[in-house]
Amino acid sequence: MSDNSHNARHHVQLPSGKRIEVVYLDNPLPPSLGAERQQSSPTTDPLHVCFYCGGELVHPVDWAEAGTGQWRILLRCPECEATREGVFEQAAVESLDDELDRAAEALLSDLQRVTHANMAEEIDLFARALDADLILPCDF
Repeated sequence: MSDNSHNARHHVQLPSGKRIEVVYLDNPLPPSLGAERQQSSPTTDPLHVCFYCGGELVHPVDWAEAGTGQWRILLRCPECEATREGVFEQAAVESLDDELDRAAEALLSDLQRVTHANMAEEIDLFARALDADLILPCDF
């Protein structure tokens, strides 16, 4: 069993009130990739697609301007934990930014749908409890 004491932890409060813990691993690379980060040169592949597993959830972990129209970015795949660092052209970075915006909109849409479904279920249960005279003034 590995020691997880150096992993970064972040607590998130969901709209439902539930708190979850997000853990960022110290060594995010799978053992098959070794302990070194994969270096990459400019590529025409979409940056949101993992070079290792093909997953489409790659996101930037760190970035810095690397020259005129170029960015040095550390990318991470949450599916296989692979990372890749490279210098990428502005057009590829803008494409990644567009993809991240699209994904954020999709997540927010899913969150709204799930929240609505949860509330609808709670309302239905409350209405059935009222109909069955299971709710009393002392419940409030």
